[in-house]
Amino acid sequence: MHSSQDAERPVVGFVGLGTMGDPMSTNIAKAGFPLRLYDTDVARARALAERLGATAVEEPAGLADCDVIVLMLPTSAIVRSVLVDDESGSPEPRIPFASGAVVVDMSSSNPNETIETGAVLARAGVHLVDAPVSGAKERAVTGTLSIMLGGENEDAIARAVPVIEAMSERIFRTGGLGTGHAMKALNNFVAAAAYTASSEALIAGERFGLDRQTMVDIFNTSTGQSFVTLNVLGEHIVDGAFATGFALPLMTKDVKIAKAVQESVGHEAPVCEAVTGALDDALQALGNVDHTEAYRFWDGR
Repeated sequence: MHSSQDAERPVVGFVGLGTMGDPMSTNIAKAGFPLRLYDTDVARARALAERLGATAVEEPAGLADCDVIVLMLPTSAIVRSVLVDDESGSPEPRIPFASGAVVVDMSSSNPNETIETGAVLARAGVHLVDAPVSGAKERAVTGTLSIMLGGENEDAIARAVPVIEAMSERIFRTGGLGTGHAMKALNNFVAAAAYTASSEALIAGERFGLDRQTMVDIFNTSTGQSFVTLNVLGEHIVDGAFATGFALPLMTKDVKIAKAVQESVGHEAPVCEAVTGALDDALQALGNVDHTEAYRFWDGR
């Protein structure tokens, strides 16, 4: 889904050029937006800028002339470190933003931290929009991500949407600032719960004498069907690829954010507690691996 061509396109900055950021920024460039790229890996930013006909900058301050700045980073703490200077006693923007600039955090961030960062930027006349994504690398490449969009300022959202549309096929408006990030965490908790439960079932079934592929086939034509059974179990567990591209630390982080969201509204969440514990155990044992590797850890216990 792409917006109509504007007579003058805004200058877009993109921060974080990893597994998702590379194809997402590529689609922004393909849509015709003038693009500035920043990554702590300067060589990566330069190589991508050369490929896209964009401009690489070596510091976040180099994005000061951007109308819209998109971030795709691992955590909300890293997002804040790029956007906010907390070292001067009173938090203030780290980038000398143009007045009315729009910042779009597409990372899987903590919604409460998003709200805090947004307040700092708002005092400087800068609007923060949270717009986390669903769809993994494959849909980042095709520009068909689903977006969960939260924000307070309708004019800022209107200016951000054409850029977001270059990367997505569907945008869900979720409410005020932070609601997009809350929704992303809760969505990933549901996915993680399905992965944890289906892994547990596969392990138990195989020990009982069932064939793993037969179990997956039955899940996928029965009430146990989910995104996980359709897209993860066969290729990555049964066939042994263990390479979805979604890291175990990131899944664990997202579930912990979902747990914090539930706690913040006074909601007891025993399933989220159990999934957090199972993922945490695997993370402590395995470290930074694809999240599907947790199956091997659980199977070996």
